[in-house]
Amino acid sequence: MYILDDRRDGEKFFSLTHDMVFKIVFSSPGNERLLTLLLNALLQLRGKDQIESLEILNPFNLPEYRNDKHSIIDVRAMDKAGRRYCIEVQMRAHKELIKRVVYYSSVSYARQLAKSGSYADLNKTVCLWIMGETIIGEPGIYNKFLISHVETHKPLTDLIEYHFVELSKFDGEKPAKLRSRFEKWLHILKFGDLYRSVEDLPEDLKKEPGIIEVVNNMAIANTDEHLRELLISREMFLLDMNTEKQAARKEGRQEGLEEGRQEGIILVAQNLLKMGQSIEDVCKATGLLPEQVKKLAGMNLLAETASPYSPVRKTNKKRK
Repeated sequence: MYILDDRRDGEKFFSLTHDMVFKIVFSSPGNERLLTLLLNALLQLRGKDQIESLEILNPFNLPEYRNDKHSIIDVRAMDKAGRRYCIEVQMRAHKELIKRVVYYSSVSYARQLAKSGSYADLNKTVCLWIMGETIIGEPGIYNKFLISHVETHKPLTDLIEYHFVELSKFDGEKPAKLRSRFEKWLHILKFGDLYRSVEDLPEDLKKEPGIIEVVNNMAIANTDEHLRELLISREMFLLDMNTEKQAARKEGRQEGLEEGRQEGIILVAQNLLKMGQSIEDVCKATGLLPEQVKKLAGMNLLAETASPYSPVRKTNKKRK
């Protein structure tokens, strides 16, 4: 494994695990070959199953990206057979992520109907999620899921495939001469920030088709004035969002604890009143004000009166 300083000249280097850099590198016009190589490597496609060429369906365009706040799927592409490929980079796992995976894949699959409106024209949708954290409870860095029968495992259809590559399970310390194509691309995805220029690349990575171009494109994204400004702005925006979420969660927890404490005090006061304790003694025991305890005493009396098993109601029945 090759270790370099994470921050050269004091500047942060944005690598492929940043969703915007990933989009710049793999969905900019002219980079279709790089996306094809990446998919063939990560999906472990060989021989006749390999993707020959791709059309990028959401090419990166800087002016459009500045105004795009709600886009889904980092990169979308289509091969010659009409198969759709949806690639998403997600560094943080959360409990609702699988719901998001299913939603994104469904939207991508259904999008094909927009042009023709015929079910006959629907083609396979392959969804690839590149994860920074572990989300799949299965062994292996790469896992593939299909819609299949519970007992026989026979696929119902192959029209939607779910593929997960979890970088968290890859340590990258395997000797260079033993690395497969899959592992070389995993390495450049996870440890891309170690390679600020082609000169930093070890020979085994230079020989892998496409990796030199990927490193060059990463360098351009980090040195181009407009792109770097956008990268920094995006990071600050995400940081602000996370800070606000954390503050809201913290405030919610504090409010919940306070509510729970108050409910506990009220319950104790109600029990003391039922045991016949005076309002003064209940105030001393709980810290509640006399007005609050009197209100609780009135509520207790009302509850007893309303109960079908209340002694008061039984007494009233006898009087009748």
